[in-house]
Amino acid sequence: MPPQMCKLKNLQTLSDFVLGEDGGSRIKELGELKSLHGSLCISGLENVVDVGDVLQADLKNKECLTKLILRWKHYSKSNDSTKEKEVLTALEPHKRLKILGIYGYRDTMFPDWVACKSFSDIVEVTLYGCKNCCWLPPLGQLPSLKELMIWHMHGLESIGDEFCGTPSTTPFPSLEKLHILFMGSLERWSFTGAEQARKIFPHLNTLRIESCDKLNAGLPAGSFPSLETIEIITCKEMVSAIPTSQADIDSAYPSLKSIELWSCPRLESFSRMGFPSNLKKLDIFGCPMLIANRMKWDLQRLSSLQSLVLQGIEIEGGVDSFPEEGLLPSTLTSLHIFYFENLETLNGKSFHNLTSLQELTIFSCKELQCLPEEGLPPSLARLEINRSPLLEQRCQRGTGEDWPKIQHVPYIEIGYKEIL
Repeated sequence: MPPQMCKLKNLQTLSDFVLGEDGGSRIKELGELKSLHGSLCISGLENVVDVGDVLQADLKNKECLTKLILRWKHYSKSNDSTKEKEVLTALEPHKRLKILGIYGYRDTMFPDWVACKSFSDIVEVTLYGCKNCCWLPPLGQLPSLKELMIWHMHGLESIGDEFCGTPSTTPFPSLEKLHILFMGSLERWSFTGAEQARKIFPHLNTLRIESCDKLNAGLPAGSFPSLETIEIITCKEMVSAIPTSQADIDSAYPSLKSIELWSCPRLESFSRMGFPSNLKKLDIFGCPMLIANRMKWDLQRLSSLQSLVLQGIEIEGGVDSFPEEGLLPSTLTSLHIFYFENLETLNGKSFHNLTSLQELTIFSCKELQCLPEEGLPPSLARLEINRSPLLEQRCQRGTGEDWPKIQHVPYIEIGYKEIL
């Protein structure tokens, strides 16, 4: 940072304040900058020597700041986590803050102010790289919190009631988006009592869980009345996305419209009750055991399902014909199949029932020899066939044996080239 920053007493915008290895005491210069507005990121907090300097920064009285990011380096040589807690405690901002981010903090616990109820305007919180923290702060107490991201907290093994705060209030009354990412030690999250679980997350609409290698169930038991989108990605031990104790999936997830399941090799089922009946979009990629159980999904009862993406790689025994009769609902408008390496034929009867189909993608189905004798649905408006050499040859304009079956389609892409 330039020297003598403290002389700029009327400075309003300072997006980054960086503390170098020999300049930890300079954080007190922030105390003179009483007119700061908008966003402020303080980096290099591992270089603070004296906590008293942090108190002089006087963040409590900078009431025009709306966003505060506090950063420690993950790879810092300093190992004094107790001092880091003292520093974070001294960095308490004013109560009208809207966005808070804490990166690289290494004490096992957060100071009380991080989730204090009086921070009633906070709408977004990010906790990143806080690798020693074994407990989450009671963020459920923040009344206006709408988006929460928890990343790389490798000391955290479970999420429980402490996350919600005091039992006298509804936890997370305003939360809409929750991201739990790269939590290598997280094994479970659950809340005491079904009644309490039903009160949590009343407005949550998007949940993303990614790279939680030890987590074997995606969601805790309970009802999620507003949840519209679930994304579960690269969770190696996950067996079921929804706990088996759930009684009725439609009453527990009445608003669920989109499910994306990626790279979960042990995932056997979404839930023992199947998929929710209001589902519109389903993507399954890198989940061979789940794909192998596809005839148990009962997709035909999903009268709202419009988009389906499936990847067939590593399925035991492979798939030589697709889709099986009775697998897909007639409501589908978009079907994308990837990496069905053993697929040889497409089931004409099943395609004949897809009367609403508008988009079809066939990608890397190298053994697929031809399109169904019955042809493709007349409703089809877009067809893409790529990395499927046998089928590509048969679908060439004018010369391919299957060209008459697809010439009615307005947009055709073969081998990454649009056929005009």
